[in-house]
Amino acid sequence: MFRKHLHLHPEIPVDADGTRMTAEKIHKSAVYQTYRYCYERDLSQVWAYLWNRWYAPSQWPLWARAACPAIPVLKTTMVVECVWRYIKHRDLRAFHRPRLDLLVYTILQATLPYIKHRLYTIIGKRRVARKTKLASWQKAMKAEWIELSKPDALRNMQKELKVLLQKGKGVKFAQARADRLAELEADRSRPHGNYHTDLQRWTCSCPSYLINRFLLCKHIVREAAPLLGDVPMHLRRW
Repeated sequence: MFRKHLHLHPEIPVDADGTRMTAEKIHKSAVYQTYRYCYERDLSQVWAYLWNRWYAPSQWPLWARAACPAIPVLKTTMVVECVWRYIKHRDLRAFHRPRLDLLVYTILQATLPYIKHRLYTIIGKRRVARKTKLASWQKAMKAEWIELSKPDALRNMQKELKVLLQKGKGVKFAQARADRLAELEADRSRPHGNYHTDLQRWTCSCPSYLINRFLLCKHIVREAAPLLGDVPMHLRRW
């Protein structure tokens, strides 16, 4: 439930008819669902914490995707935290609680030149005549795109083969493999839902799209793949 509240956005439809909720309605619905969950289970202290730290109007824009006009690609402050971790463990690893002047000097002389170097590499201003390597997230996105473009029957067969080819001994291993095969069989027999897919907005109402970090799902990929040659436009180079 909390994960769903994090990813809901006014641009993402919530049903097969393409219905979209406003940011205010998403907030009210999330608050009501959380309150009902805590009320039915007599979790008054949990509700007090969730309201004060997460669902209050002052806290909601700090973490909920619905508070942004456009669907954000990045979540929370992970980029800033990554930069500070880089400074701490690379440039200032020999210093404990450094002076402010040393910190500023280190950022100007060591951190910023490295960031500039990386930025020029990403935007193609370095090694102009050479092919640029894909970043790790681009490789992951390309692999997921190719996987989602496969037919459901082929994907299910590959998952079953992967489970059957696993090696192991003992009753626990056999039971775990049997449970996994049963899950795959249940997933195969589950009826397919109807979802609203909009390539112009690049949105889909299916649950997989809502939580996917690349804003992908099999419905979008299979509609867009014939138009893009089965590979996203900006990820065609190897």
